[in-house]
Amino acid sequence: MTVAPALDPALLPTVPPMSVADVLDRQDGVYWVAKDANSVFLWVNQNFADLVGMSKSELIGHQDSRAEHVAHDKEVMASGKPLLNFHETIAVPSKEGGMVNVDIVTQKGLLRALGSKEIIGITVCFSLKDPVT
Repeated sequence: MTVAPALDPALLPTVPPMSVADVLDRQDGVYWVAKDANSVFLWVNQNFADLVGMSKSELIGHQDSRAEHVAHDKEVMASGKPLLNFHETIAVPSKEGGMVNVDIVTQKGLLRALGSKEIIGITVCFSLKDPVT
């Protein structure tokens, strides 16, 4: 009798296999971020890094400098309730070399410690209301 190998829950049964991070990096038009309780980036998808004109390594491990976004992070964590369909802006590099504010629709969820209800951070997922030109 043969036993099927245990499936790795971190890999999806795609061909070739993809991790959840691979999937999040390949979502069309979706920007995804995880931050700790101090709004330090734990992970960002490639779309977010590209949008803000930085590499993942320039973001991960560094605190979010967007004061308004950090304030919303703290409010959500303090309330213990997600913030859904929130309309806000994010400053991104323009093709002309400056910065431009773009409208986004944000979902902020709570990141809880594994096996606990303790809030240890926040998840952020958003889309652009209009494409960046």
